[in-house]
Formats: sequence, structure tokens, C-alpha cells
Amino acid sequence: MRFEVHILGCGAALPLPGRNPTAQVVNVHEKQFLFDCGEGTQIALRHGRIRLMRIDHVAISHLHGDHYLGLFGLLSTFSLLGRSRALNLYGPPELEALVLAHERAGESVRGYPLHFKSTQTDAPEVLFEDGSVSLESFPVRHRIPTTGFLLREKPKEPGVKRDWIRKLDLTLTEILALKRGEDVHRADGTAVLNVQACRVPLPPRSYAFAADTRYWEKVSEWVEGVSLLYHEATFDASMKERATKTFHSTATQAARIAERAGVGQLVIGHVSARYENADALLEEAQAVFPNTIAASDGLVVQVGFIPVKN
Repeated sequence: MRFEVHILGCGAALPLPGRNPTAQVVNVHEKQFLFDCGEGTQIALRHGRIRLMRIDHVAISHLHGDHYLGLFGLLSTFSLLGRSRALNLYGPPELEALVLAHERAGESVRGYPLHFKSTQTDAPEVLFEDGSVSLESFPVRHRIPTTGFLLREKPKEPGVKRDWIRKLDLTLTEILALKRGEDVHRADGTAVLNVQACRVPLPPRSYAFAADTRYWEKVSEWVEGVSLLYHEATFDASMKERATKTFHSTATQAARIAERAGVGQLVIGHVSARYENADALLEEAQAVFPNTIAASDGLVVQVGFIPVKN
């Protein structure tokens, strides 16, 4: 099943040609989640050939403009395109009032329900889940209340091998028992062993998004063992004091979080406009955590499997 991250914007507060403010779409099992919605998000969605109407979940990390000012236009476009299906919106408690005030000021008529769930910064929290995926928020440390987000696949049941079903003429009751991890003991005295009859399912994948945050070791606990981590790396190590003062992180600090958390892969982003590109930041991060890549607008990253350790 598909699990991929499409970077729509990876810049910091100041938009640049080719580097939009923060936004990304995560497609997990054909469910589309939009994380943050800076200016230019709609155009980036068009460039990425992403079907806007398939986005059913929008999660806003905090209320600095470069992370949410594109939201109002997107909500309006949904109405213009005739959306009737409900949209789930997650974000700081004040966000709902901002959206409603914008609609009142413009006398907008929204043609679809908006289900809002406020986030909090005390502890991790499940915001949404169904049979295949869950969305969680987790606290980070920024100048105003801010959360990260974490998408997890639900563990899959073992699958019974089709040739075993045919060869042994397994009944539905026997198949269900094997899928539960049980051995089947038949009336003729033979046994069908779960370890032989079933395929071991692939481990569930996970993706964590930590957009704006000061270096905080607690984050490594919230994102421990995730397959892919996106962590801000606004500055290089020489600007550590400024990073601390502005509640941001350096590339080295982002890599240390990834290392402490034992993640599968790190993507660094939210790059300050003072850098023409992320090459120096990438080199810095890879010195600590080699499996690091730099985000760029339009980049699509596959969320991979982490091998199970015996």
C-alpha cells in the first residue's frame, strides 16, 4: 500500500522562488493528509498533480503565518470546486475562530461540513484513527503553542498462504484461527502450524512531522522508531545561539534527534532564506545521522520499512 510524503514547501518564514513555506501532503493507503498550509500551497498542489478533493484531513502545527496562511484560500477553493464531503481540520484552539471570522468577513458560504478538533501541547494525543491508520499529535518547543504530527499504519494480521488453503482444504474457522496466531489441530490428529501456514506481515510504517521546534530531547521519545522523520533544520551549527533564541533547530540538532530516536530516515527542511540551498545543512546532518536527505519543493519521499530486529 502507498505511503509517501510529497513536499509542497520546505522553506522558513520568507518565501523564495522555488522554496515555498511549509506544506506537505502525506498519502497513506490512499488517504491524503495535508500537514501545514503556507502561502502557495494550492499552486504547489497543482504542480504536483495532487487531487485537491481527495484531501480529507488538514493538520496545522501552529499559528505562525508561514504555516497556515494558505488555509483560507484552500477552504474557499474546496467550495468553488463543489465539495460536499466533510473536511477534518486539526490545529490550535484559536484556529477555528480564525476560519469562522474569515468566512463572516467575506460573507462566504461553505458548501461542506468542517469538523474541527483542537490540538493541545501537554502530551501526545490521537486525533484520528480508522482500521488502517492513526494520526497523532505530539508537543514540540516553539515560541507559541505548537505540535508535531505522527501517522502510523495499523499492524496487519498474518496472511494464510493460498496454496496451503487449497492443499489442506482449510475451513473458514481454521483460517481465522491461523490468522490469530494459533495452531490448528484437526480431528484426524494432524496439526497445521501457524509459522508454516502463514506469511509474516510487513512491519507497520510510520511518519513524523516536526516543523518548527527548538532542540528538545523529549521529541526523540515521541518519534522513537518511526520509519521517516521530517525535522526542521533552519540553521547551521554556527548559528546555534540564534536557533535557540528563535526556538528553531540546527541541522546537527535535527540529526541528533533522529539518532536518539532510532528512526529509519531523516528529512531536514524549514531552511532559512539566508541559505541558497541546503547542501551545507545536509552535510552537517549526515555527519551525525548518515541516512539524511534534504527536502526540496516537489520532492516525493517513500516511507520505507524498518527491518524487525530479532
